[in-house]
Amino acid sequence: MNRIKNFIDALFDLSIRFCGEEVINDVKEILGRAEKLELDLALKIKKEDREEFTNIENIRIQFYTDNLLSFCKNILKEELYLNYLLELGEVCLSFGEIYYAESVYSSLINLAENKNKYKLLIAQAYFNRAEVFVRSTKWRNAENDLKKSKALYDEKRDKKGLAKVNNLIGIIKSEKGALQSAYKNYVDALNIFSKTKDELWVGIVEMNIGNLRTIQSKWDEAFSHYKRALASFEKLMDLKRLALVRHNMGLLFKNRGELEAALTEFDRSLDYAVEANYYLAKGLAYLGKGDVYAKLEEYALAIEYCNKAMEVFYKIMDKVGLSDSYKIKGVVQRDISNHEIAETYLLTSLRLSEEIESILNFAEASYELGILYRKWNKPDMALKYLKLSQSYFAKIGARENLERVKIIMDRTNNPK
Repeated sequence: MNRIKNFIDALFDLSIRFCGEEVINDVKEILGRAEKLELDLALKIKKEDREEFTNIENIRIQFYTDNLLSFCKNILKEELYLNYLLELGEVCLSFGEIYYAESVYSSLINLAENKNKYKLLIAQAYFNRAEVFVRSTKWRNAENDLKKSKALYDEKRDKKGLAKVNNLIGIIKSEKGALQSAYKNYVDALNIFSKTKDELWVGIVEMNIGNLRTIQSKWDEAFSHYKRALASFEKLMDLKRLALVRHNMGLLFKNRGELEAALTEFDRSLDYAVEANYYLAKGLAYLGKGDVYAKLEEYALAIEYCNKAMEVFYKIMDKVGLSDSYKIKGVVQRDISNHEIAETYLLTSLRLSEEIESILNFAEASYELGILYRKWNKPDMALKYLKLSQSYFAKIGARENLERVKIIMDRTNNPK
């Protein structure tokens, strides 16, 4: 419920910036009255006749967004309304309203696409919609929008726009395991943003390079990039990105086995995420804590935090987060010898990883399944998944992970 209230508050704040406080407060009063009236009418329905009645709480976001959009379109000049849509999409994405973010950017594109004076605005809309598609792991859709955005930025010779496209292409390549190619995209983007002294985007790309180096187990290099990103975001007091970089630093410490340091970073990330109403980062921070508690063998806390994370990820329909959540819960169940439950969770993680085409997630889920089947005295199944894991870790050059897989495979092939 807090998420819905916070979203509606953010929606009214945005509308006030574009339309003015007095008129938006009038709209707020009208919509609040309509909501109360409909609720009062609903309460008059006999209890036995309420089965098909939909609680308005479930549709409040749609109710307020649709009506505010209608009002703003009616009173704003075209260019202002298009910019309103651009910012509204960002609000939707921040709160995990993926469907609405995609819908808003699509509306913007449809309204402005054939008007030459809005070409840069359309380029930004295609780029933003590509970000939405990346969040929902619709890689082909994202790549198509990025091509259109790139063509428009090329036409306008907008170097910063092209650098943003380059960065997002790097993220897609990184998710698919093409790390060397992704690194080149990041470096090209970073060179542009460094020359133009764009503090925000320098920080974003530095963080992405840190993520890539973390996957490759290049801890010191990753840490240096994260520290530079952190300095940029602290200078700007960008709470959302501070939440993300602190989370990523937590992952780095967790992977290095520095679990208390990891917990500290995840707590910092959670503080920023809560303050910024940034639901993706909130889910990631919960998940990070769950993972650390699983490694500390504090299984009750591990499950509690994983379930908190899953609650967020289901609300914002984040399959990457759900895949990781099932993986960690599978590890917990395996460690306490609930083999059937562990198998169910880990196979679900594997399926989700395959659906989102995440090589890293697929490799990690395969590895954990291999460990499960070895513990379960099913060596043939263990080797099957360990070989899968080895193949996918090799594709992304994850050296330390490959070493771990090799050790377990040797032990499985040569039991004492």
